[in-house]
Parts: sequence; structure tokens; C-alpha cells
Amino acid sequence: MITLSVLRPLAVLAVLLPAAACQSIFPDEEDPSLAALRAQAAAPVTSSQRFDSDGYPLLGAYPDTAAPQLTDAQVRAQQSRLNAQASQRASAATSSSYPSEIARLEGVRRKQAADVDAALAAKPTPNAQPTLSPEEVLRQIEAGQ
Repeated sequence: MITLSVLRPLAVLAVLLPAAACQSIFPDEEDPSLAALRAQAAAPVTSSQRFDSDGYPLLGAYPDTAAPQLTDAQVRAQQSRLNAQASQRASAATSSSYPSEIARLEGVRRKQAADVDAALAAKPTPNAQPTLSPEEVLRQIEAGQ
């Protein structure tokens, strides 16, 4: 005969097992970047596969034409956009403001290094507050101070 101490865990397991299976029914929150990737995906194109009268693909009847491609205007627009980005990046690297920006950032780095060195060189000042025991700290927390 099975004892009560064995039956209880089995009963709890039998109750929780169906509830654990329900977890997979409900979808998790989707990462918003996935939705953005789906929005940017290319539109689906129709297949040029030939079908029989019942709607089934004909075996061995391979498509004889390619799927629709981008138009020449779309290709030119994309190329001009990419060329504009490339020329913008190239001009940013050779502009006269680039060396002055580097010099300015070097000055900021030197100033911050001097500030850190000055802060490390200063002698620490002792705290004016006496150290508290853990019980006193707990009382202050409970009092809302």
C-alpha cells in the first residue's frame, strides 16, 4: 500500500503538470526589434510554379521565368542613396573640423586627468558623523530617517 507521504507529492505533481503545460500556449512579449525586422523584410513575391487543375504543383514543371525583380528606377534610387552616404562619410573624415575636434577632445582628456590627479592627491577628510551600530542604523531605517 502506498503511504500518505508518497501520495501527497504525487497529487501536487499531478495538479501542477497540466498548469505547467499551459504556459506554452500563451506567447511571450515579442522583442520590438523583431517587429522592425519584419516590417523591413521584402514583400513576398508570387511563385511562377505551374499548377494543375486541382491546384497542386506539377512535378517536373519548373518555373520558366524569374520572380519579379527590382525596377531600374528602384536600383538607381538605392545606389544614389548609398553613394550619398559614402560621400558624406568620406567628407567627414577629411573635413578641417575633424583635427580641431580631436584637439578639443585631447584638451578635455588632459583636464579630466588633471582633475583626477588633484582629487587623488588631496588628503581625505574624516567623516563628521560617528559610526553607528547596526541596531542604530536599523532604528533609523524603521523610523524613516
